[in-house]
Amino acid sequence: MISRILPLKNFFKDPNKKNGITMLKEIFMYGWVKKEWPTDYFRKFLYRNEITDITSYLSLNEYFSIIKSKKILVRDMASILENKLSFSLFANYHHLPVPKTISYNINKNVYYNSQVHHINTNTELISFFSKVFNETHEISLFIKPISGIGGKGCILLNKEELEQQILKHGDELLLNNFIHQEKIKQHDGISNIYSNSINTVRINTYLDKHGKCHIISALMRFGSGNMVTDNESSGGFYIGIDLESETLKGKGMQSMEKGGMVHDQHPDSKIVLDGFKVPFIKESLQLVKQAALMIPTRIIGWDVAITPKGPIIIEGNSNTSLHMADVAFGGLCKLPIVQEILKEIKD
Repeated sequence: MISRILPLKNFFKDPNKKNGITMLKEIFMYGWVKKEWPTDYFRKFLYRNEITDITSYLSLNEYFSIIKSKKILVRDMASILENKLSFSLFANYHHLPVPKTISYNINKNVYYNSQVHHINTNTELISFFSKVFNETHEISLFIKPISGIGGKGCILLNKEELEQQILKHGDELLLNNFIHQEKIKQHDGISNIYSNSINTVRINTYLDKHGKCHIISALMRFGSGNMVTDNESSGGFYIGIDLESETLKGKGMQSMEKGGMVHDQHPDSKIVLDGFKVPFIKESLQLVKQAALMIPTRIIGWDVAITPKGPIIIEGNSNTSLHMADVAFGGLCKLPIVQEILKEIKD
């Protein structure tokens, strides 16, 4: 609860607010209709002038009723998604396109090329990654916490800066568990917008009671500044995708916690976002539908990177952030498929 109240400082700074009486009426109505404290009235920007249908947005209780429902979540399957090493192995088994895993470490035990290396010092770690770079001909590796979320703890390890980066991050690497993957080359059109991170498409899938896969929503996330990830929780922003026109639609939205900025264009490249045609979006939808059938926890948020040759799955999330889609599309509760989900859970 406190984490949802603290960002109110950004609400007070926001010039785009309805008048006080209107907000008070809406706060009361949202709480009455949703039967809970209306903290998401602020988190989802429902106080802004352009938002009219506030009850079309998922409440906090509705959101948790979906992602924690035993009818929706298959715990054993969700655990595959939550562990990035498990998911990499699982995806390879099912021939799903994912970034190539080069090596991984469990604390000071580093696994590479079917061998385990016991590494105790930064000097040994530098020697190890030098060997990996030389043998694989990679120039960068993307290092991710095996059980991390929100892009936290990710490191883009570069061959040319290896010594400096290990001196900075080596202790952290050897005290925790990381997966080391190839750096993906993303589509030039997307790199033109922002090139410092892989900017992913987040697609939310839903398996109905009959096992048919549906697309709830699709949006695109972008990093900015010097960010190497596109995660909302790290300060990135997101924008909806119109699946009929296959283009970005609306404005880029940053989370309230990170400032609540609104972007008509990318803040770095100044490229206009609305109307940008997303490459390989049909192929991306087909790919996640195929993947969703392999992991029957019924709602999954897929992060898909677009390469010059087509889509590749970065990861799947069982604790999918429907919050982003809720904001990007002006309320998910107006979608029949979401009403179907809420009804099934309630029944």
